[in-house]
Amino acid sequence: MILLWDLIIKNGRVLTMDSPWEQNKSLLIKDGIIVDIVDNDLAQRLDANEIIDASGLVVMPGLIDCHTHLGEYATEGVHKVRGKSQKMAATSNFLDCLKSGVTAIGDHHLGHSVLSTPVGELKEAARNTVLTIKFATGTCCVGTEPLAYTSSLRPGNILTYDDLDDGHFAKLAAESEFPGENIFITATVANLPSNLVPNGGKRILESDDIFRIVNIFHALGKKIGAHIEGTENIQLFIEAGGDVIHHAHGATIDQFEEMARKNIYMVATPHGGTSRAPNTPQEIYSALNAGVTTAIATDSYLPVHSEALGMDDLEVVGPKDFLKICKPTFEYLKQQGMNEIDCLKMITTNAAKIIGLEAEIGSLKTLKKADIILCKGLPVFDFTDTESIVMVIKNGLIEISKDFQ
Repeated sequence: MILLWDLIIKNGRVLTMDSPWEQNKSLLIKDGIIVDIVDNDLAQRLDANEIIDASGLVVMPGLIDCHTHLGEYATEGVHKVRGKSQKMAATSNFLDCLKSGVTAIGDHHLGHSVLSTPVGELKEAARNTVLTIKFATGTCCVGTEPLAYTSSLRPGNILTYDDLDDGHFAKLAAESEFPGENIFITATVANLPSNLVPNGGKRILESDDIFRIVNIFHALGKKIGAHIEGTENIQLFIEAGGDVIHHAHGATIDQFEEMARKNIYMVATPHGGTSRAPNTPQEIYSALNAGVTTAIATDSYLPVHSEALGMDDLEVVGPKDFLKICKPTFEYLKQQGMNEIDCLKMITTNAAKIIGLEAEIGSLKTLKKADIILCKGLPVFDFTDTESIVMVIKNGLIEISKDFQ
């Protein structure tokens, strides 16, 4: 029997994500794990190294951002670094996540024409932070003229399509830790001015190529995700048996229904990410209503598309803007009758499924990791500023603590 708990969080409004609000409940934490959720009356009789009185606060799982570029592209775009300081810049970006209540991310390493830090070094840097970070490795195609390719396997180089043979994709699959933007079916604008990327949105892989690459990943026991825009391009990936569609700008209701039947997930970026207009709240509702496991992500750091809804005050979005990105969609979903918990699953439990960690994080449940945030209200619905997230607990340890008592 445990006589001394590491941490007890009592008297909060507990949002487990697996059930309605839990009032008058306390979390008992030992060795970084939620061991039990008990009545406050019982918790009052227990001892712990630290006891948090969360009266008046929401206690819920840490947020999960399953599509970021914080270790690679954002280091140059935000911090203007080029050399060995890339890993320092990445660590700074990871800290911004934690300060924003984000305790886990799915980051992308796609190669870069200038930045040459190998993905293995970024993985090592990530292990030395307290954030949970899964890396997706892949190739990227920028819609310049001519098209420019990069790859996780050869950072710091500009490649051609001829450099990307089956052996190359097999090595990418072996390195990848979750189905992110492993392949680009359409060329990206890559945050460049439109006059520099005349081929942005152009299809660069045909059906046979997509089938072949998907089969390579699956043969190695890996799921595969893709950067896609456009109805016809989305359909090619669906038919090839892909696993996660990132962006999906231009998807139809029929495609959402097919994705649900085939258990294909979607990562929505309602502020941009492709050359097309981003996901609208109505489209995201259609995906959820069809039964598609859907997450919302920041694609950090990403300029806001001119057609994004309700984000006129934002120019470039990062971790601190996560809740603002979600707000137009969440408000619309609530108008359609969706409850607040199901909305928040897009940045907790659903996002955990995308990065393959649903058994460990994404909800408050016995034997799951104690990744917890304490908030002055319900995220998105009551606030979008990160200052209202007053405490961040990672693996049972208090990492961020603001004055709230």
